[in-house]
This record gives sequence, structure tokens and C-alpha cells, in this order.
Amino acid sequence: MSHELATAVLTVFGALLVIAGLLFFLRPKWLLGWLKGMAVFGLILVGVYTLAIAINVAGYQSLEGMQTVATVSTQRQAEQRWYVRLQAPGKNTVAETLTGDQWQVDARIIRFSGPLRWLGVAPGYRLERLSGRYTSLEQERSGPRSVISLGEASWPDLWELDQTFNMPFVEGVYGNATFMPMRDGAMFDIRLSASGLVAVPVNEQAREAIQLWDE
Repeated sequence: MSHELATAVLTVFGALLVIAGLLFFLRPKWLLGWLKGMAVFGLILVGVYTLAIAINVAGYQSLEGMQTVATVSTQRQAEQRWYVRLQAPGKNTVAETLTGDQWQVDARIIRFSGPLRWLGVAPGYRLERLSGRYTSLEQERSGPRSVISLGEASWPDLWELDQTFNMPFVEGVYGNATFMPMRDGAMFDIRLSASGLVAVPVNEQAREAIQLWDE
């Protein structure tokens, strides 16, 4: 389509929209009916969105300041096979065998703005998955993977919707995935703030694992 034809089409379309809009003012009943309809439709949309937020908030735990959200301990079973236990407050203990040289925990964080922040709604978090990692890039690409889900799926998933559509008053972000080396008898605390995850060694085996990892 040439610029001249595009200009003509857009001009006609724009003029029709202006005329259609003016007709509402020439017939006040139409205008009032349309405004009432849009107001009702807007209230329904706001109500549905509020319910969606409420459903999702119920699936997250409140996050205020830096706090310990889980403890991870590892026991060696065989070469690159580890028995890993994850204990989170108020949750069932997850105990699984992972393959690899390191363990990794991911979390979802959901933050609120606008009216929700004014109401004092704190950010929420949900532990997402526990997985094994390899030190070798080749193994990481082709080796057997072990991924354990820690979160329960919800519908509608406001976090996913925000990633796609940038929803108002909500910001869904990934907590920085934290990972640490496996070592027999090691124990780590996983701490979380609104900016992400961090793993802290809590016994000598964990501290030795980090020292050897850094060398």
C-alpha cells in the first residue's frame, strides 16, 4: 500500500470514528447507556483481577526482609549421586536423589505496587524447584538431569501472566537461583530477600565444600 493510499484510508477511518463518537453526544441516552455499560464492564474486570491476585497471594508465603526459607543437606550415595533433603518451614520435607556435582534451588518472587503496596501487602515467595548441576559443561549439556518441583501450580498463574503481559500492580521475578557444591554431610541455609536467594553454610562440611570449590 502506497503512502498516499494509506493516508486516504486512515483519514476516512479516523473521520468515521469521530462521527460515531459525536453521535453519542447527539443522543444522550446512547451516551449514558454506553457509559453505564463500560462502568459495569470495568467493575467486573477489576473484580476478576482482584480475585486472581487473591488466589495467587494465597499460594505464596510472605517475604519481609532477609529470612531463612529452607535448609538443604546432602549425603553421598555414589559418584555424582547424592541424597538431598530440603526442609522448609511449614512444609513437608523433600528428600530425593540428585545427580551432579552441585545442587540448585530456584524461587519465584512476586512484588506488588500501587494500591496493593498502599495496603501493605508484602512481597511473596514460592520455592519453585530443586535440581542437580554438573561442573563439566559437557555433562551439563548431555548428562542425566534431576529436577524436583517444589511449587504447586495455580490457575490463573499471575506470575506467568506478568511475564507475558506485564500485568498492572504486580511484578513477578525469579529469585536469583542459588547453587552450592555437593559434599557428604554438608548443610546449608537458604535465605531469601526481595532481591533473591543466597545459600549460607551452617556446618564445617559445608564450609569446606565452599573452600574447595573456590580453589
